[in-house]
Amino acid sequence: METKDYYKILGVDKKATADDIKKAYRKLARKYHPDVNPNDKTAENKFKELQEAYDILKDEKKRKEYDELGSNYFNFKNGAAGAGAQGQNQYYYSGNMGGEQSGFNFNTGGAEFNFEDVFSDLFNRSSKQRGPQTGPDIQSKLNVSVQESVKGIEKIVIINNEKIKVKIPAGIADGGKIRIQGKGSAGINGGKNGDLYIKIGVMNDNIFERKGNDIYVNKKIKLTEAVLGAKVEVPTIDGKIMLTIPPGTQNGAKFRIPKKGSPDIALKVYGDEIVNIQVELPSNISDNAKKYFAELAKEGY
Repeated sequence: METKDYYKILGVDKKATADDIKKAYRKLARKYHPDVNPNDKTAENKFKELQEAYDILKDEKKRKEYDELGSNYFNFKNGAAGAGAQGQNQYYYSGNMGGEQSGFNFNTGGAEFNFEDVFSDLFNRSSKQRGPQTGPDIQSKLNVSVQESVKGIEKIVIINNEKIKVKIPAGIADGGKIRIQGKGSAGINGGKNGDLYIKIGVMNDNIFERKGNDIYVNKKIKLTEAVLGAKVEVPTIDGKIMLTIPPGTQNGAKFRIPKKGSPDIALKVYGDEIVNIQVELPSNISDNAKKYFAELAKEGY
């Protein structure tokens, strides 16, 4: 008769209490449950082995006999059971995890129990032992324009069919998070709700681009304005202003307008606006204009 170390199978010490044995069995039973490991013969055999070990060690009388007889316990058990199958543990599996009738029924020495009851008891006990718990947090994302990120704004988001007002602070950067307490998932066992975290995405447009606390804009000017200098209108977050273009301004030149960028939430300072100059070259030139360019070419321009 093959001998088995039931303590080793359950991963417990020989001095383990009945409660220790029960906890070890339930932990391993969940791991090797055939519903969790469909079509896995190794897991199924391991599960049967666990049940056999638990059947012996949970019973005070059987455990005492097992401890006293050691390897002779199996010879004793085999002799007492006789040649028939009546002395052996019998296992019956019914249904599957996704079906309507799922569960394990066992006949262990004549005492039947439903494995689903074991799991139900396990989860219920675990839930009660933990007591009230805060519900899980919820993560969401909200996109805003550059202007909205700089000035701040209130937005409405819908989470779980609930309209929630989100106050976006002035200066919030791309990737910044806003925490709204108590608007996460419901608490467990009477615990408080989790929190809602809104991640902000700052969306650049065809006028403004934000990099850190600085705002970038492109400004197209005429060739004559670049050559002779001019005052041109440029957009800012606060409205349009006049920018002086000095004579001889090159294409790609950049002008910095102080404190026309975004406020820094932590440092309470403002970034700048950077104006990128794009000189437009004329595509259709009149014959008269060509004469002037010809004269300029003679002078080396």
